[in-house]
Order: sequence, then structure tokens, then C-alpha cells
Amino acid sequence: MPVLVIGWGVYDKLPEEEQQEFALVRRYNTAYFYECYEYEKAKGNKNYEWSDRCFQSQEELLEFLGYEMIEDLNADAVYARRVETFTDVDQKTWMQLSEGGNQIKMIGAI
Repeated sequence: MPVLVIGWGVYDKLPEEEQQEFALVRRYNTAYFYECYEYEKAKGNKNYEWSDRCFQSQEELLEFLGYEMIEDLNADAVYARRVETFTDVDQKTWMQLSEGGNQIKMIGAI
């Protein structure tokens, strides 16, 4: 079943009942990325590239949240929920809630 991922900007605009349908995936901040890179550097991994279960790269996360630099992150949250279907109309509706970046993303087959 596909998963709808939304950023904090979209989440904050939802009614409280609809917010409860989403689970917090993670809060991202600049220090988190510095810690990841320092840890990998200490292990000797010079070619480390960050990714997690929602984003393939740091650049993809920044684009999603509407930032240019990792230093702009400040406990930005990402939420997710499973969906049965996701149509073009659904996408348009969700996109209207997204101000900065493209704070909606589908993971999994539709």
C-alpha cells in the first residue's frame, strides 16, 4: 500500500482530526546531519552519502522542505500515512497546502 509523506508546513494546515491520521516519521535538524557525517567519518567511510526510508539524499530532503542549505533545517518534521489510492485530484489538493518546497511525496506503488 502506498505511503503519503508530508512536511510540517502541510501538516500544520490540516484539521486536528486529519493530523491524527499521520505518524511522525522524523524531525530533521542541522546537528543531526553533522552527527551522521562525523560518525561515518570516524568509521573511515569517506564516501558516505546520507539517505533514510523517505529520502534518497540530503538534496532530496532539502528540496522537499523548500531549503537550499542544510543549515536552514530547524527541527523540520516529516509525517506519513498509508493511503488506498492517490489520484491526480488528490495530488492537486495536497499541493495547494504546500507553500515552500514540494512537501508531499508518495512512496510505494500506486
